[in-house]
Amino acid sequence: MRHFPPLLLSSALLLSACGSGEGGTEGDATAAETEALGSYTIDPESGEVRATHTDAAGVTTTMRAGENVPVRWPDPFTAYPGAEITNTTRVEQGEGAFVTVEFTTPDARPDVVEFYRKQAVEAGIEPEIEVSGGETTTLGGENRDRKASFALQVTRVDGRTEGQISVTRGFD
Repeated sequence: MRHFPPLLLSSALLLSACGSGEGGTEGDATAAETEALGSYTIDPESGEVRATHTDAAGVTTTMRAGENVPVRWPDPFTAYPGAEITNTTRVEQGEGAFVTVEFTTPDARPDVVEFYRKQAVEAGIEPEIEVSGGETTTLGGENRDRKASFALQVTRVDGRTEGQISVTRGFD
């Protein structure tokens, strides 16, 4: 069974509720101008999900999610060196970007946490939350002036560190 992160499923369901038709009926300009339009597809071979939503104001949001989706990190964030990226979800709206990357590395959990802590500080985001318990660490913060936030969760499992980082920039 393919793993889909909760964000992916909720995004797909939200976009699917918007419909995939033209909105309104022929000659019904008012309905066509006020209804949101959206679509999504799931590639049967790769499992990649692509979704597009245009709201009533004409603002378009796109989403791609899957194992082979290229990562476009908001600056200055980058992939952890040598990590294997196992899944990416990317949402874009105008200049706004949201990316969630799932990864695994043989490196120790504290090394991964420190790597992303430094990148967050470089991005102007002071980590406000840090919780460690058992084999898991969660780190997160936001900078409202820069419209930027990040959240990291890493867990040590069977000699590997599995992680998920979400970075947002440019959304209100």
